[in-house]
Amino acid sequence: MSTIGCERPFGLKGPLGVWRPLDRWVVGYALATMTALLYGWAKGAPHCAAQAGVNLLVAAGCLLVAGWTRDARQSAPLVLRLFFAPIVYWLFYHQVATLWPVFRSQSLDGVLAGWDGRLFGCQPSLAWQAALPSRWLSELFCFVYLAYYFFTPVVGFTALFRSGYLTAERILLSVTGCFLLCYAFFWLVPTVAPHFWFPPALGPRLYDGYVFNHALFFFTRGGEIRGGAFPSSHIAVALLFTLLARREVKTLWLPMAGVTALMLPAVVYLRAHFAVDVPAGLLAGLLAYGVSIKFIYK
Repeated sequence: MSTIGCERPFGLKGPLGVWRPLDRWVVGYALATMTALLYGWAKGAPHCAAQAGVNLLVAAGCLLVAGWTRDARQSAPLVLRLFFAPIVYWLFYHQVATLWPVFRSQSLDGVLAGWDGRLFGCQPSLAWQAALPSRWLSELFCFVYLAYYFFTPVVGFTALFRSGYLTAERILLSVTGCFLLCYAFFWLVPTVAPHFWFPPALGPRLYDGYVFNHALFFFTRGGEIRGGAFPSSHIAVALLFTLLARREVKTLWLPMAGVTALMLPAVVYLRAHFAVDVPAGLLAGLLAYGVSIKFIYK
């Protein structure tokens, strides 16, 4: 969207103010999980005090940025305000591994593995790759898995520059809500995923492939945690982004739909998820979209 002749960038007609819905999601989740972390600290759980301090800094940082940009008329501060939530996704995601042991003595992966076994007569996260040992298939699946990590900036910035700040904000508000609710579910109903559950239980390994397998391993070798498999937030968020793109950024939705469709088998083939995580992720994404349409797009 061109801002020539406009007093404010990205189609804004007035100041943002200090307390936007996206700020509430971030600050509310940070304070809620800080309470849980302090409870863990009181129980003697490791790393909880440090992570509670991180959440306090995140909440303070969000409010400082909101105050600084409440009447911003330059593009850069507004971009920071909009993307503050995606910046802290990584911090909140990694706290799941610290939080769930506070409430559970062990993960529920045995239950999910049992469901997979009864439904398929095997463990798809182990059997599919063994049945189809193709470097090209693995490379394709690594590509779509990696592409998922670019959904947020690609959709967010495309909506921002083509349709304006408020459109991009609605999209990121919907996605942030989906992410944070998934994170809360992860530490209340924990699962660590097949690559941590089945031997050798070392987490993501370098997959077969040519180029994208190395790129994906670079992203995941230190980024994946022992927690956060059910439902698949990759599937939930990818589906939500695709549906929102069809509504708001139509030029993106078809390629995103293709990537999302290929992710359904990819996350199982690459041992990042149990098979039952996939329909659960689809359901979570559909629910998030329905709630977004009802309350954010009303």
